[in-house]
Amino acid sequence: MRDQEKNKIIFFLRGFTQSAFMTILSRISGFVRDIFLAAFLGAGIFSDIFLIAFKLPNLFRRITADGALTSAFLPIYSKLRTQNGDTFAFMYFKNIMLRVTIFLIALMIIFQIIMPFIIYFLTPGFMNNEEVINDIITLSRITIIFMPLISIVAMLGVATNVSGKFWILAFTPTILNLSIILGCFFINDQWAIKSLPLALATIFGGLTQIIFILTMIMKFKIFNFYDFNKKNDYKNNNKQMKIKINETWKKFIPAAFGGGILQINLLVDTILASLIGFGSVSYLYFADRIAQLPLGIIGIALGTTLLTSLSKSSSNNDPIQFSKELIISFKIGLFFSIPAALVFINFSDLLIKVLFERGQFSYQETVQTSQALLAYAFGIPSFIMLKSCQPAFLAKGDTKTPMYIGLILLILNIILSFSLMSFLKHVGIALATSIVSWIGTIIYISLLLKAGKIIKPTFLIKDQDINLVSVLFYGLKITLVSCWMILSMRLVLHVLELTNINQTFLLLILCVFGFFIYILTSHIFKYIPQELSDFISMKFKKAK
Repeated sequence: MRDQEKNKIIFFLRGFTQSAFMTILSRISGFVRDIFLAAFLGAGIFSDIFLIAFKLPNLFRRITADGALTSAFLPIYSKLRTQNGDTFAFMYFKNIMLRVTIFLIALMIIFQIIMPFIIYFLTPGFMNNEEVINDIITLSRITIIFMPLISIVAMLGVATNVSGKFWILAFTPTILNLSIILGCFFINDQWAIKSLPLALATIFGGLTQIIFILTMIMKFKIFNFYDFNKKNDYKNNNKQMKIKINETWKKFIPAAFGGGILQINLLVDTILASLIGFGSVSYLYFADRIAQLPLGIIGIALGTTLLTSLSKSSSNNDPIQFSKELIISFKIGLFFSIPAALVFINFSDLLIKVLFERGQFSYQETVQTSQALLAYAFGIPSFIMLKSCQPAFLAKGDTKTPMYIGLILLILNIILSFSLMSFLKHVGIALATSIVSWIGTIIYISLLLKAGKIIKPTFLIKDQDINLVSVLFYGLKITLVSCWMILSMRLVLHVLELTNINQTFLLLILCVFGFFIYILTSHIFKYIPQELSDFISMKFKKAK
């Protein structure tokens, strides 16, 4: 039994490290993409036009690739593979894939027709500028084609994740980033809409992602396509197949709302930012891109892997293992998110200046964007905790609870944003998102404790105990280590500034030094999550 538990933990950690590594690659390419966007478009009206047009398909990318489709579909698919065998599971996959594709194409056509109304809703602050609104509508009709493409990628990614090849889906965002970077080189003033090449590059990226993931599926023989042609299997299980398909559809809508609450809140941020004036949408976008770095690398990697891993534990009726994996993910999330949040809070102006201040992106835009980053940084640990909490419900097939929580958080976000933006402008919108995320984390953990999905707190803490109190103490220890890291980085910053060193090299040295101090101190005091440390050690031994 102990070996079985160890194998499950290894499956979870292997998936996490694969996803995290590939997400690091995608985030690096994403930063390069944003550097190009800032240089070619700045942080004003031209960037606002593209970012708003990109917001709707990007929302669906976040919800599908990281949320609703995988949340509703993965637990059922994983359970069918365990209990009914590969053949029936593959037939279920084929039928869901066909239905979802048809649904999303139909939805895309509807969006094309009603796009002006959607844009008026998304950008109420731009309604008096007809030329800008028309440009956004035109670009949105192009970028919305990306919606069914990325959803297909997300569903194919479910199969690759369940097979243990987590890196395949995690690599696909890099393909999109490279496509948009390529599109930047075609930007010039001769286009009727300056950012038109970026919209076309988005579609090219979506098509390339599908080709890549299909190639990997065939290479690793993730599907046995011979099984797809066994019609007798479908006929003999016709009734059960319909039940599973209907079950998936019933879970999809609440999963879309609950799993995508952070993205819906960010969409609300965009709507409200348009009321403040030109530039505010871009300030929030560029700040969010940096704040999303730990969320993308750690939060999404944890959430994606945890959903797959918890689904396996759930299908095997293993509540103890279920709780252990959840607590481990909390500790890993805190280990990476707390130092990241403190770095963003203390060095936001330097980060924005080095990454974006060039070309059309001025010093004033750096100041406005860094203020938004400060507000988002406050919520980074909660963003990641939410990504760990949601799979605990979704793996059990409960998509309604996240939906109800999401509705509460959405209402709170709107109320807080309106209250804070009146005197903090776009910074108030970002701060409201962070506050609401912390409220959501508290609600989720309370419900998980009540439902018995987390081992109940005990103050008799031992090294081998895994419970919520140990997580709280662990968070405190990591905060102290992170504060020591920040103090060390501040000292190095003060010394390096006397040498008039290039700002880019200054930031690079600070990051490397801070990372070294943090890891070294954590290692000395044995604060690195034990399971993660053991897994990394095992990998190094194998490499040797």
